[in-house]
Amino acid sequence: MDQNSKLGKRVISNFLVFSLFIIFTVTIFISAWSIAVQSSNTRDYMNDFLNITAEMIDGDRIETYLRTGEKDDYYYYIQNYLSVQIKHSDLKYLYVVVPKETEYVFVWDGTNPVDTVDLGYREAYESEAEKRASLNAMNTDSKPFLHIVNADEYGVIASLKLPITDSSGKPVAVVGADIDVFDLGRVFLTVALINTIVVGILTIIAALIFYRKTYRNIVDPIKKLNQATKELINHLDTRENAKPFHVDIHTGDELEDLADSFSQMNSDLKRYINKLEKVTREQEKTSTELNVAATIQADMLPNTFPPFPDKKEFSIYALMNPARRVGGDFYDFFMIDDTHLCLVIADVSDKGVPAALFMVISKTLVKQRAEYGGTPAEILYEVNNKLCQDNSSVQFVTIWLMILDITTGKGMAANAGHETPIVRRYGQQFELLNDVHTMPIAAIPNAEFRDYELNLNPGDALFVYSDGATDATDPSQNRFSSSGILDALNTVKENDPKIMIDTVVKAIDDFAKGTPPFDDTTMLALCYHGNSSEPIGIKTEENDPSTSSVQ
Repeated sequence: MDQNSKLGKRVISNFLVFSLFIIFTVTIFISAWSIAVQSSNTRDYMNDFLNITAEMIDGDRIETYLRTGEKDDYYYYIQNYLSVQIKHSDLKYLYVVVPKETEYVFVWDGTNPVDTVDLGYREAYESEAEKRASLNAMNTDSKPFLHIVNADEYGVIASLKLPITDSSGKPVAVVGADIDVFDLGRVFLTVALINTIVVGILTIIAALIFYRKTYRNIVDPIKKLNQATKELINHLDTRENAKPFHVDIHTGDELEDLADSFSQMNSDLKRYINKLEKVTREQEKTSTELNVAATIQADMLPNTFPPFPDKKEFSIYALMNPARRVGGDFYDFFMIDDTHLCLVIADVSDKGVPAALFMVISKTLVKQRAEYGGTPAEILYEVNNKLCQDNSSVQFVTIWLMILDITTGKGMAANAGHETPIVRRYGQQFELLNDVHTMPIAAIPNAEFRDYELNLNPGDALFVYSDGATDATDPSQNRFSSSGILDALNTVKENDPKIMIDTVVKAIDDFAKGTPPFDDTTMLALCYHGNSSEPIGIKTEENDPSTSSVQ
């Protein structure tokens, strides 16, 4: 089925449902209100009628009539009055009775002559409600209430009773009036039917007028917009001499504005496509350049393991995982001479391309200066001053640098604001090293840095890292922290630097549960073997030096 036809039929069906809902709701409301008003009017009518009758009857005569059973002219006068009132009103029954505990005694009955009961006739209550209403009417302080009686003899009637008092004001009887509920219901039904017809006609007329306006001002323009949407792409010709796109709608409201927006959107899309093609070409070029930069950066870091196959005194492994395409962390290790190994791990304050450029400069300066000799503090001092000279971007670098004599295990290190190293002594657990921290390099000129001794014995292991490892977070933003690194390292039973780093990387990945890294993650691990011909393993009962020879 055509989409335009669907829309028109849907509007018609919605208007029909809406009209029926309005008719039903308004009819129920008006009918309920009319019934409530009619009920109130009926009660007031009965109440007024009974008040007049109660004031008319002489209550002092009632006890005498019931005691003697004799009727006089006054008795017949009231009887005739009640009968006339029944004939010329909507009342079905009008009577005077004296309520007792289980029954009431008739004094007057104004029903038609065939059904009239005589003086002194006793009749049991039809229900508890009738009994309660009758006895309640004998109390002048109580408010009379309309109640329903369903009697086999009289049918379903609505009854109201008021007290009749003697000359002393004492209630001696009640006057009651009954109306046929079915007659009253027919009145209510007639009122509801008239309301339904009137409301229905008015609602249908209003709905037709509203539908006509809606179709002309909304449905038809929407059909045109729908067609224009299908044709929009076909008119999306980016050539300068392309035919203009236009939607012919003149409603003077938001739909006309929307039609103009379609035309403007076609024009904007043409410009956007041209711009997007240009930006895409530039992004592809930038992406290619970043890939080249990432390759160059990766190639600048030592990535061949083992790096020194002829050096049996130690084994080493490292990695750097940038948070972006290129990173600001770096690590380095190189032999200054035949017996001295230089270890470096650093973290530039920024991220991305600026940090990568600063990282290249820092790494180059550190290696060049370390090859001239000197302590770690002296090396950092001179590199710091060189970086401070042209540091317009106000970047800085945290760096940890160590020079290790691989023949003796004696080492000297300096920590310029970097993370605390982790050390495992042979046969013990990994633990944080309480080293000396100073400020990062490239922060201020002529900053002082401090050396400290870090000696390694055969079987010891060293683990250094950047804050990307400790700052890794899980989906609840909990940090992995240095304790997480220690827990992971202490599960490693092998004295193998690669296994140590792989274990920590897996622990971080498990902890993060897919949370993207915020910072570059860099790690470097070294196991010192000394002059042993083979790498020294973890200290166990079998290889404890006190019980067996060291391997």
